[in-house]
Amino acid sequence: MRKYSKEQKAYIEAKKALDILESQEKKMEADFVKSLGIVNEDGSVPVATWAIDDDEAADKAIEDFGKLVEESGLWAKLVEAKETFRQAEENLVQYALSLIPFKKEREALARVSNVLKYRQKILDTVLRLDASTVSMITK
Repeated sequence: MRKYSKEQKAYIEAKKALDILESQEKKMEADFVKSLGIVNEDGSVPVATWAIDDDEAADKAIEDFGKLVEESGLWAKLVEAKETFRQAEENLVQYALSLIPFKKEREALARVSNVLKYRQKILDTVLRLDASTVSMITK
């Protein structure tokens, strides 16, 4: 059975919570735009405020939807979830770096850990690690 470190668990849980809230926002936005009855020039119904062809209508819809999301409390939840995720991601990167036994390599990776493509590789790699295996290696 796979075992996760506390950093891996926190990251996975924070990502899941953020994904759920972002999905709620996306559905809420699609429902909001649908309720406006707007149809684009090509006959398509926009699925998001930014996808409305008419710039004036899009600007108004974006403003109105922003108010709706804020008033519903979803915006505050999203802000909090994003901060929790950001912190969990940083903790996971630091955990990954702490596993590198060679100082020179650890320092080199630490220097590029904020470069998106390298950061994503660090995260992908550390998420694949089984914490029980890691503990045997690092002891």
